[in-house]
Amino acid sequence: MMTNDFLFLEREDYPHYYHLCSDGELTPQFITCDEDFRVAFNLVGVCAANSKVRVLAFSIEDTHLHSLLYGTKAGCVEFKTLYEESWNHHIGRIRGTREGADIELELIPVDSEEYLMNVGTYTIYQATKDGKQVMPYDYRWGTGSMYFRGTGYQPIWTTDIYGNCFPLVRVAEYSEHARRRLLCSRLEVPGSWSICGDILLPDNYIDVCHFERIYRTANCYRVFLGDNRNRDQMVQEKMAAFRGISLEDTEARKHCKDIMKALHGFQDVRRLDGHQRMLLAQELRKRLKLSARQISSLSLLPYKEVCKYV
Repeated sequence: MMTNDFLFLEREDYPHYYHLCSDGELTPQFITCDEDFRVAFNLVGVCAANSKVRVLAFSIEDTHLHSLLYGTKAGCVEFKTLYEESWNHHIGRIRGTREGADIELELIPVDSEEYLMNVGTYTIYQATKDGKQVMPYDYRWGTGSMYFRGTGYQPIWTTDIYGNCFPLVRVAEYSEHARRRLLCSRLEVPGSWSICGDILLPDNYIDVCHFERIYRTANCYRVFLGDNRNRDQMVQEKMAAFRGISLEDTEARKHCKDIMKALHGFQDVRRLDGHQRMLLAQELRKRLKLSARQISSLSLLPYKEVCKYV
């Protein structure tokens, strides 16, 4: 089932698996209360409804998030950008500052079946791995409760802590004002989608069957979920390699000028045309492993274009 996904990894028009994640060290104030968790959780569904991507799994932690996506690179970049813009706008409006909470996501291509199976369970296992006293299938702010369940499964978002059921309401039943309050976004979702206890239910958009096909059997999934040492090492090494060395903006600017001098004989990026700026952006990514934000600032290219093409 998955062989072609890795054979055509370099084809941007071909659907592929991506690990979408953030660096918790950069966002220590990402989540500070249950309301933040609810907003961050619901925004996954909002972005799924407004991009050409399948969300297979995700987990939201106090300082970061992880998600497994399936789609073209353009579709996954669209999801990534929508989430960043939606969350950063919301948190700036609510708190009056985005310091410590301004999220910048990383989109890491999955390059092997082993890595796919490891990153899938790494995403699910985050709550337990990070020290919370809860098993993945009982964690409210992730999708670990959705896979390989028997008949009669009751989604954990449909009841309160005492087991009382919340009413199930269709999105279309909410007024425009109420929808924006619940979703914290001007983006719309299908009116047929369900909301329960102020949660946009993941059942609306999580591709559970696709995720289960990755592992084929419940026993295989259990094995990968439990083999945490090898899994964590593989996923963490991939993230570290993708992030590269973190540079201060002033140091990154100096390196950029050096590259400009070597390539063009001058240091003013404003003298470059669009094609030359894109080549510079690619060199910055290749040589320095800079973030999309830094590359956008240094090359004077739009952030969205850097995410899409660099």
